[in-house]
Amino acid sequence: MTFCPDDLSNLAICGFHVSLVPCRVNNSKYLFLASFAFASIAQGEVTLEFAGAVDAALKENLRAQLRLGSETCESPRWRVRRLFQAADKDLIPALRALGFYRPVVAKELRTEADCWHADFKVDPGKRVTVRKRTVTVQGDMQDDERFTALYDALPLVAGAPLHHGQYEEIKTRLRDFATERGYFDFAITRKELRVYPDESLADIRIEAQSGPRYRFGELHLSEHRLDDDFLRRLAKIREGEPYDARSLIETSRHLNDAGYFRRVEVRALREARKDGTVPLKIVLEPAARHAWRVGVGYATDTGPRGSLRYENRLLNEHGHRFESELRLSPVESGLTGEYRIPGKNPHRESYSIGVGALHEDTDTAKSDSLRLIGRQTIKSDPWTQTRFLELLHERSDFGDEEVESTLLMPGLGLTRVQADDMLRTRRGYRANFEIRGAYEGLVSDATFLQLRADIKAIHRFGDGGRIVARADAGTTVGDGASQLPASIRFFAGGDNSVRGYAYESLGPENESGDVVGGRHLLTAGVDYEHPVFGEDWWVAAFADVGNAFDSDRASMRAGYGVGVRWYSPVGRLRVDLAFPDDTEEDDWRLHIGLGADL
Repeated sequence: MTFCPDDLSNLAICGFHVSLVPCRVNNSKYLFLASFAFASIAQGEVTLEFAGAVDAALKENLRAQLRLGSETCESPRWRVRRLFQAADKDLIPALRALGFYRPVVAKELRTEADCWHADFKVDPGKRVTVRKRTVTVQGDMQDDERFTALYDALPLVAGAPLHHGQYEEIKTRLRDFATERGYFDFAITRKELRVYPDESLADIRIEAQSGPRYRFGELHLSEHRLDDDFLRRLAKIREGEPYDARSLIETSRHLNDAGYFRRVEVRALREARKDGTVPLKIVLEPAARHAWRVGVGYATDTGPRGSLRYENRLLNEHGHRFESELRLSPVESGLTGEYRIPGKNPHRESYSIGVGALHEDTDTAKSDSLRLIGRQTIKSDPWTQTRFLELLHERSDFGDEEVESTLLMPGLGLTRVQADDMLRTRRGYRANFEIRGAYEGLVSDATFLQLRADIKAIHRFGDGGRIVARADAGTTVGDGASQLPASIRFFAGGDNSVRGYAYESLGPENESGDVVGGRHLLTAGVDYEHPVFGEDWWVAAFADVGNAFDSDRASMRAGYGVGVRWYSPVGRLRVDLAFPDDTEEDDWRLHIGLGADL
């Protein structure tokens, strides 16, 4: 029975019986409907019925190869009959491609209601399986440390069903591996697929000669403004190293990440290979030497803020750089400058000399500082290490208490960041550890040792909500801790501390009731965030606890509340409504921040 339903939304699809039906719609258009055997609404111009269970790959292959399926009711009858008679030539190769070498096909062509109908009953028969697969490669490739993994992953092991596409895949994988690893003389010398239909078995034999593995040859560099030796250290490819296509990708990434170039192209000149080497061509388009950037923003801690940043990306041919930034806000304003020098391995090591002037005016303290700092930064998996020596002169006012101090502080910092996505993190963490100190009499006015650690972690539960947890701890030891300026003391409260309290409003107080900062710090917080409108809008609930303190016993403060997160085009916007446990000064506080997840 053939009919055209008015409402296609109720079509049922089930079983193994495939039908394609050209139906008249509005007396002018034709629509093909697909259904399967045992469906109560089965229509078909071409019907494929299978004996026994048949996987989806075979069904799709037969449908794709059957040319008759593209004809309509208005097709000339002679063409329909010709394609119907040739249908075996379409179906048999499609069956053999997936290992069915002894199929039985019964077919019938009939005409009903001014349209033709073709029925095919297919018994694929027993599928051919692989009895033996032999893949042999002679030459340097057989000793390649990565070839074993490739060989073990090749398809069509003994006992696997035969699949001609996978047979071709074996040869393709071997050729691709040879190209990636520099076996440019690779050639397949023997390729056999022997099928024994009566036994439903197949034997595969592939033999190849890899030839030698080529090495990187001469580097041809386009015109550039950097010293050749420094540029080669940036590229990280060395002449004479074994060829590896991944090294070309890494070299392109290293040069792009260096910041000296607008465009980088790295190519292997395979057509020019000789004497076992392949020359490389590196095309470099330099970036603008001078760059300016203006920024504006807002955070509850600092209020409205603006910044102007200048960068000279290339001071000289050795890759030295200079950066300067002016920051302005009601709470924090400053001017900094930094001279950067690449190390011997410019991707892992750098040196810098920086100067800065900073003015801070919080609810608890005012301070003015000048600092000179030298750093050595070493990047190694998974940690980034920063060794520094800082000379600080600072004057701080805590209400009616004034502290002026000069400190020479050597220190060491360790940072580790791991995340699946820095902007939209599902799983990841950030950890920072720092130790610094000073000795009275060695330029410094006080003796102290300070340690600080802060950790933040994010974990998302499938496609649902996620937990964001953080902790910040620090301690200062030494007799001169009471003489330290504000920037070396610990305070709590604010957007990234204990929400519900103003920025740096928590800590020990002097006799006048002014918060003067503490020797120790301990804060922690946890947020639960849940998406509400796609992946851009989230709601959150949170709780924070902590304080800064001097004694062994801390008077902890807590804050809690709800918030909204929005992944805007310029970054992740966080808006939190927080309530403090101590409502003596504030009943609630709004916290706003913009930045990456980690």
